[in-house]
Amino acid sequence: MKYSDDIIQRVKDATDIVSVIGEYVQLKKAGSSYKGLCPFHSEKSPSFMVSPSRNSFHCFGCGKGGNVITFIMEKESMPFQEALRLLAGKAGVDLPKPQESQRDQEADRVREKMQALNEFAGKFFQERLLSAEGQAARDYFKGRGFVKEDALKYLIGFAPQGWDFLKNAAQKAGFSQEELLAAGLLVHNEEKNTYYDKFRNRLIFPVRNNYDKIIAFGGRTLSDESGPKYLNSPETLLFKKSECLYLLDMAREAIRQRGYVLVVEGYFDALALHHFGFENSVATLGTALTSQHGRVLARYTKEVVFSYDADTAGQAAVLRGFEPLIQAGLNIRVLVMPDAKDPDEYLKKHPKEDFERLLQKAPDFFRWWAQSLKKKFQGTPVEERLRALQGFAPMILQIPDEVSVQAACAAIESELGLDNRGLLAIVNSERKKGFRRPMADAKTADGKEASSPPQGAKTRLAELPIEADFLALLVEENGEFVPWAVNELSPEVFQKENLRQLFEKLSAGEMKVGELNQVPELEPSFLQIESKTEKKHREAMLIDLAARLKKRHMEWRLSELKRQKDEAEKAGEAEQVMLLGQQMFVLKRQYSQEVETK
Repeated sequence: MKYSDDIIQRVKDATDIVSVIGEYVQLKKAGSSYKGLCPFHSEKSPSFMVSPSRNSFHCFGCGKGGNVITFIMEKESMPFQEALRLLAGKAGVDLPKPQESQRDQEADRVREKMQALNEFAGKFFQERLLSAEGQAARDYFKGRGFVKEDALKYLIGFAPQGWDFLKNAAQKAGFSQEELLAAGLLVHNEEKNTYYDKFRNRLIFPVRNNYDKIIAFGGRTLSDESGPKYLNSPETLLFKKSECLYLLDMAREAIRQRGYVLVVEGYFDALALHHFGFENSVATLGTALTSQHGRVLARYTKEVVFSYDADTAGQAAVLRGFEPLIQAGLNIRVLVMPDAKDPDEYLKKHPKEDFERLLQKAPDFFRWWAQSLKKKFQGTPVEERLRALQGFAPMILQIPDEVSVQAACAAIESELGLDNRGLLAIVNSERKKGFRRPMADAKTADGKEASSPPQGAKTRLAELPIEADFLALLVEENGEFVPWAVNELSPEVFQKENLRQLFEKLSAGEMKVGELNQVPELEPSFLQIESKTEKKHREAMLIDLAARLKKRHMEWRLSELKRQKDEAEKAGEAEQVMLLGQQMFVLKRQYSQEVETK
């Protein structure tokens, strides 16, 4: 629901900005203002100022600033409307009730019941772990190097061996069989028409959102004969694998303090790192990193350190994770462990100080990648190594700043023994084509031909004026539309490289909206918008353009997933076909929801 300007101003006026920010920062009176250490970056001398008269804050160290709503948005990683509702509640301002359809009301009811069911299940699993029947699970957890305090802190649980323990307990508590199915806690055997618990004889890891609410579960089998080693909840109304990271709810402050996030593959890796004091660690949930993950992590840090398994699959996962993270404006390093396959194993062999030293020496992504290819090209003719340089260009093209581009080119050439052999020239040649090329539209780094981009990638270029129109509209009404736009769209919907970078800078607060007036490419759009004299017309135009940009991007992603699925089918890669099919299903559902709401 969109709230009026009057309502937003009422919330600001009714809110004591010093009291709200004082819950996060120790403030001291400094003239008519208040001063403290900035909560958004590490500093020893206070440069963070809060002005009650202007109802604003500003840090003269890192440059962050805004009003009480934007402070809560940044500090709690909340969208605008949620931050407004939070502050309205604190200030006692009654917000207008949204006019929800019966369908929306029913969806809200289902979500609330599912949330209650997840909390019930989490409590049920932990009680089973602490009971007599959980002895084997406790012994296993202890054998992995953890203690009871870890189990309590991270809400670790145990799913009993039987087929319907949770089912019976939940139904006795008032939850229906259909609700258990919708939450992914129950499985239906269609052939036998029977229902049974999804998690059985497993150590349970609850997954929580940023508001400390359980939204899903992961389970590690206690017997190698009882199905897959790890089992995760399916996607539900509350849980989207492409957006969630295990232990992010507990890692946020440590990520901000340390200045980077350590991303690992498994529950136990993340738990082990937290156990040894590396509380800025998170784990993916059985899926590759996505652009949504990138945007979530970018709220807390500018740097990601990968610590995936040292095998071929782990290396491939790092390569797949590059694009969504670099597009979110994140710097990437890769932790290399000499004698262990993952952090959990390494920390069992070595003191944590050794792990800390490895972290400090972790190379940036491109140097790590070049090092991993170094052996393959060792002793090969210079001509073959020069051809290999071509494969790096598509990924380097996605780096947002020139200094990092030059550093990546130098690192790769150095590792391959090809100093100053023209990789930067190759990248610049590609860049002159005017837009960011899809990674698939090139040779791969090992010299093999990669597949061509889908036809839709070419037709999208004809629609680029809508990107310029959208950015030009943000200048109107003194930039009032910017918070909505940043919350509504992600930079990846922009295909023109320079326009995408402009929106990224706006989103990150790295440029003022008025600076868009100096972009020559937007001049035709400014002229067109001049005819839209009324605010309501400009606002309607902005909403329409946002919907078109999102719809276009989803269509392209569906086309790309279909192409990959077709190739996997031809290659007989059944597991990949299934994974891509699931991704297409989720994206189609999102697409249909987007079309319906617009």
